[in-house]
Amino acid sequence: MYNDAVIDDPVADDAVADRDAEAHQKAMTDSAKPQIWKPRLESPLHHITHEPAPEKSTVTLEELPGMSHLILRGHSANPAFVSGAVAALGIDLPCKPCTCAHNNVLRIAWQSPDEWLIIAEPGQAGKIESALRHHLTGHFAVTDVSGGQTLVLLSGPNAQNVLKKSTLFDVDMQNFPIDSAVGTQFAKSQVFLRRTGEDAFELILRRSFADYLWQWLLDASDEYGVECRSKATPSLTTKS
Repeated sequence: MYNDAVIDDPVADDAVADRDAEAHQKAMTDSAKPQIWKPRLESPLHHITHEPAPEKSTVTLEELPGMSHLILRGHSANPAFVSGAVAALGIDLPCKPCTCAHNNVLRIAWQSPDEWLIIAEPGQAGKIESALRHHLTGHFAVTDVSGGQTLVLLSGPNAQNVLKKSTLFDVDMQNFPIDSAVGTQFAKSQVFLRRTGEDAFELILRRSFADYLWQWLLDASDEYGVECRSKATPSLTTKS
């Protein structure tokens, strides 16, 4: 017969108690340490999977995740505002409708008589905003909108045909030359569109419409053969 009675083992009980006490002490010590909050940086298209490219593709889609996006507002007729922006950015503000200016580190697009979109490399929004606030005085506004939109590149011999399926805006080279930019209705949504080459475009997508517009672009490009490329979202760290 088996004896099912539980036999107390004082040595084992003491070992368990000691282990529990050590675990509790470690938890208390860890909780007392200052916690450093680290922001999460995630593309609105992070979940997209890319199928192998067809043998013949004439359209390429690529997201540039994590770019720095800022909105600058001020009066272009105010010389102090314009000169302050130039001092902060190192580049002239485009003051003509539907135009852009760019250098090796950022591009600026005219959006309205008192509004510009600034796009720079990942992690630069804070630095740019600080420079603008340092050099500008009076009536102006700077807003970091990096988390609210993303940048998609559309290129290839049939890129323009994809756009013609998606917007009523005339994207022919004669009407929309290189370095032109415009906000326009696009596939029942809106995008900010910039031409960067004869067959190359940048599309700024709002975060809440990014997935829908990406799927639209894939469908519109399908008959031409589409290659999708992706870059990893850049890491974002904070210093203690």
